[in-house]
Amino acid sequence: MSTPPRVSVLVAAYNGEAFVGEALASLGAQTFRDFEVIVVDDGSTDGTAALVAKLAARDERFRLIRQANGGTQAARNAALAGARGAWVALLDQDDVWLPQKLEAQITLADADPRANLLFTNYRVWDGTRTLGTRYTRRDKFPEGNVAVGLARSCLFQASTVMVPRALAVELGGFDPTLRNAGDWDLWLRVAERGIHARGSFEPLVLYRVWGGNESRNHVRTADESVRVLEKSFGRPQAAPLRAACARALPHARARLELARAGARLDDPAFV
Repeated sequence: MSTPPRVSVLVAAYNGEAFVGEALASLGAQTFRDFEVIVVDDGSTDGTAALVAKLAARDERFRLIRQANGGTQAARNAALAGARGAWVALLDQDDVWLPQKLEAQITLADADPRANLLFTNYRVWDGTRTLGTRYTRRDKFPEGNVAVGLARSCLFQASTVMVPRALAVELGGFDPTLRNAGDWDLWLRVAERGIHARGSFEPLVLYRVWGGNESRNHVRTADESVRVLEKSFGRPQAAPLRAACARALPHARARLELARAGARLDDPAFV
């Protein structure tokens, strides 16, 4: 068996033929080359698997796993089970990494051995135009012990994050019942162990917004936020994090009721 790579990139793909080629091409353009890519085709009915298989035949770093449809988190878990890298990074099928993304994060990891969650800033993008940048102020950039902030919201977009593979496995990977919030749930479990986040303030990921974004289902997103927080009370937590989760939960429940009310009124802002 070849020497394990430094990074394993996990890609969950479902009917992503329109975008996944661009996402995977951005991996091939990375300036840091010591990585593998595990793409799990989650029961696609389009040409996603064929597209990935063609790429894998040209580049041995890319590997395709096919499974029956089980959702994003189940696909991520299948990729995690096959990963060999010291770090695992997520890339959603409709997002794009800029060429220096992995290099910047590995540099951060080498400079700070305490780091157990690496991330980057990102641009919101419609495939053509930049619509905004997530963090515009350095003093609001979430580095270090950000456990309390994570109780309030998911601070890190999935495609920007890397965590130690051993830690992700030890924590049980991703909750397959959380279609939208499985990444936030895992980051919160990392925080319960003691989080030290390090990030690149330079935006190195393009987060694509389009009609197929999972987060556009506002009722499901709000419901899963409540479930993430409710789940957390069943695990040991330091007092400041427990208090922050307790403060956040009523607000999450209120947002869920608002989303449900909007959906009942057929308000397109909530459906």
